[in-house]
Amino acid sequence: MIWRTKSLEAQLKISFIVGLLLQLICSGFLVCTLPWWQVVIIAAMLVVVNSFVFWRIYQKIFVAFRRASVQLEALQNQDYSLIAKPAFYAGKVAEFHQQLNTLGESLQQHKTHYDQQLFLLYRLIDQLNTPILVFDHRLQLSYANAAFADLFGRPWEALRHASPSLLGLVAEPDWQFSDSNKAQQWQIRTSRFIDQGQHYQLLVFINIQVALREGQLQAWQKLIRVLSHEIRNSLTPVAALTQSLQHKITSEREQQALELIGERCQHLQDFVSRYAELHKPLHMEPQWLSAENLFQRLTVLFPDANLRAKGLHINLWADSVFLQQTLINLIKNAIEADSPSGSIEVIFNQREQGNEIRIVDGGHGIANADNLFVPFYSTKTQGQGIGLSLSRHIVEQMGGQLSLANNPDGVGACAVIFLKRPH
Repeated sequence: MIWRTKSLEAQLKISFIVGLLLQLICSGFLVCTLPWWQVVIIAAMLVVVNSFVFWRIYQKIFVAFRRASVQLEALQNQDYSLIAKPAFYAGKVAEFHQQLNTLGESLQQHKTHYDQQLFLLYRLIDQLNTPILVFDHRLQLSYANAAFADLFGRPWEALRHASPSLLGLVAEPDWQFSDSNKAQQWQIRTSRFIDQGQHYQLLVFINIQVALREGQLQAWQKLIRVLSHEIRNSLTPVAALTQSLQHKITSEREQQALELIGERCQHLQDFVSRYAELHKPLHMEPQWLSAENLFQRLTVLFPDANLRAKGLHINLWADSVFLQQTLINLIKNAIEADSPSGSIEVIFNQREQGNEIRIVDGGHGIANADNLFVPFYSTKTQGQGIGLSLSRHIVEQMGGQLSLANNPDGVGACAVIFLKRPH
């Protein structure tokens, strides 16, 4: 057990010393048969030769280990391009170096595959319309997509390295907004990944209200299809029978009754057709529109309303036809809300991420805000409940948002259209 040592260096040194002692002992025996000066020369030559051989072996062994150590350190730092030159080209040491090179090539292939997946992940993040954030291991914002600005009002580059609290987020126990209103609107899903040896957290923000609205729209569309089928099947024979009776009946009163029945049948058919078209994808042709030209068209359509305007120098990115239709619906609602002449104001504002159109009136305001955008719902005696629902559908198809609320002073209401600028 005297030969057991803690390191290879110590083992080699002990072996050299033991070998040197054995040579000196042998030289002592030679003193008895040879002159002392010859013994000294022989012993000196043996020491020099053995020291040289030992030093060469020592260097060869530790050069091999140093090269392997450098390559292992490079692998640990995810540098797989470094390939150490082997100290030996055959035997166990050469086999060990070959295994290191094979390991490096395998790790390089895995890293390349992982980098490709990570690149595709970031490309996918950029293409998605939902806000996606990436926090590093220090819980600082390191990346986000363009939709970040829609949620936080600023490009993510302006908030790089921001903490969750600065963004109004709470990380523990689960990711959520500290603002209760936003927390009810947005659901946050998280996942983790590793990049360059560092841990990251990926946050995906899902607008629950939009998802619920889409589910409601699908339910309405199914109901509309069923109603359309049943109503048309019932109206067709009624309309045909009415036309047939009109040619046979001569009484003026009965003719008027049949004519009224025919008109109501046609009205119901038109009504069903309009709702059948509701919420279908619209073909948009956005372009830059002058707010001043847009307002002039509105004043021609509503000459008695005495519309007022602000911010007419602004240009808007929208579909001209559909935006005009939306504004017509909203101004018509404001007029029907008993707004006095001259009390309706159209305000164009420029925001950081887009433009805003406000239609402020002085009418009686909104009575039931929860049902504003529900199809078939209307507080008007002659209303069909399609105007606001269609208006919101048009604005959302243009990538914008429509909201309505009563004015803070309690008089009238305000409709707000937000339109994004093109990237």
